[in-house]
Amino acid sequence: MGSNSSSGADTSETHPRQTDRGTLVLSDDSGYVGETLTFHGRNLPADKQFDIEWHTVDGSWGVLEAHEIVGPQFRPRTETITMVTTDAEGRFDYEWTIPEEYGSVHTVSLTTQDGATVDQAEFEITPWFELDQASATLGDTFVVTGYGLGPGIMVNNYQIAWDNTTVGFLTSVQNRGTATAEVRAVGPPGEHILQVWRGYRGMPFLQNNTQSPYGKVADGRKTAWTVEVTEPETEPQTAWVDPMPEEQPLSTHYPELDEATEAELSITPEYGQSGTDVTITGTGFEPHTEVDLIWHHHAGHEPQGPDKPPLPTVTAEPWPDALPTVATDANGQFAVDVTVPKDIGSTRPITARVDGRNVAVTGFMMQPSIETFSPTSGPVGTEIEIELTGVGWTQYAMAPLFVYDNGPLGYACGLSDKEEGTTIRTILQASGQPGWHFIDAYPTIFRMQEDNPEFELNAHLSYLDNHPMRPVPAFHFAFEITE
Repeated sequence: MGSNSSSGADTSETHPRQTDRGTLVLSDDSGYVGETLTFHGRNLPADKQFDIEWHTVDGSWGVLEAHEIVGPQFRPRTETITMVTTDAEGRFDYEWTIPEEYGSVHTVSLTTQDGATVDQAEFEITPWFELDQASATLGDTFVVTGYGLGPGIMVNNYQIAWDNTTVGFLTSVQNRGTATAEVRAVGPPGEHILQVWRGYRGMPFLQNNTQSPYGKVADGRKTAWTVEVTEPETEPQTAWVDPMPEEQPLSTHYPELDEATEAELSITPEYGQSGTDVTITGTGFEPHTEVDLIWHHHAGHEPQGPDKPPLPTVTAEPWPDALPTVATDANGQFAVDVTVPKDIGSTRPITARVDGRNVAVTGFMMQPSIETFSPTSGPVGTEIEIELTGVGWTQYAMAPLFVYDNGPLGYACGLSDKEEGTTIRTILQASGQPGWHFIDAYPTIFRMQEDNPEFELNAHLSYLDNHPMRPVPAFHFAFEITE
């Protein structure tokens, strides 16, 4: 079967016609991830083996050219839960712990060893949420984990609110229905309310738990918590970026070579922030030949509005002076140490140019960093300058959304031409009562081809385990309001 879009995923499949008689009965019609479900087989042939099959989906983000987000995509998946053997009376009972899995209705099939379906039943997984702790120090985080989310558009977009202000959303397009979000513990110290809502338009539907045709958010399980924020014993860190994993550049974003040769380029390390010291190595070149190393910057602008052309106008443009010219040795090799220049994020192609023609290519995965956060304290109205580099240019990485004390403020854009700068720069106004206040810049989906659900310009709180294509970090800042 073909892929299903995010408008809803059908977890059923076409099965062979029933042959053997018998009945499959489930102990419950619905339940939660982590609960026990019992399968009862009755009126079956005695002393015979059968398979219990679970019909569900696999989910992923559809991304074109490792850049343009199509939307959530789901395709059917069938797993054999177990093989059972009936007793002398043609019966069996089997207990199963519901694994981390997408929500909605799933078909369970009882099949013979040759694949014929004997009977089927349906079981619905209900989403639920847990909070890791009831108390956190100011500036630390509460972790919300959702289980059994999605895949349909009405049940895969949940919003987290702090003191009745929507911080952002979490979704479980990936990871089989499980999503994780970190929510900042912001002041003043004391009791606060953290709540999970549901709304496919990207905004909480306030009748979730009273008049929704889709039932309560977690069918009665807890979705709102009174939490305590405590005074810190030490001053918080003032600016940091989430840790980034090891990555490789995406060859999809390399420019085409002018000529195919035996020449090869490599770079060590392959990832890091601007200012990273790297070694570029070349092999397979002609001996005693000059090679121009060319750094590439993705330049241009995304088409906007209803009349936008079908393809983006972003291209990899050379920066001729960013890297040196080198000479190969008698074996046609070279190795040169360079410092990664400041630039926008994602894959930075590097080509080797000989006699004006690009003959080899490699790349560096540029990861984000904080260039400026100043000042770190001051009275209400203080202008706070924030400058980021290594952001963009791909749609899933280009537009961090800033929240101030868990309240959404606005977004910034990391796609720019060299003449306009290679960093995001913004100035925010310090506000609030005396004490520590927190600014977080979360990844967004920014734009998606599919209209629903509306994931786009909201803080993607489940970026930790459900962001498209590659890991994208959040930026975090702490500012002290003085008297």
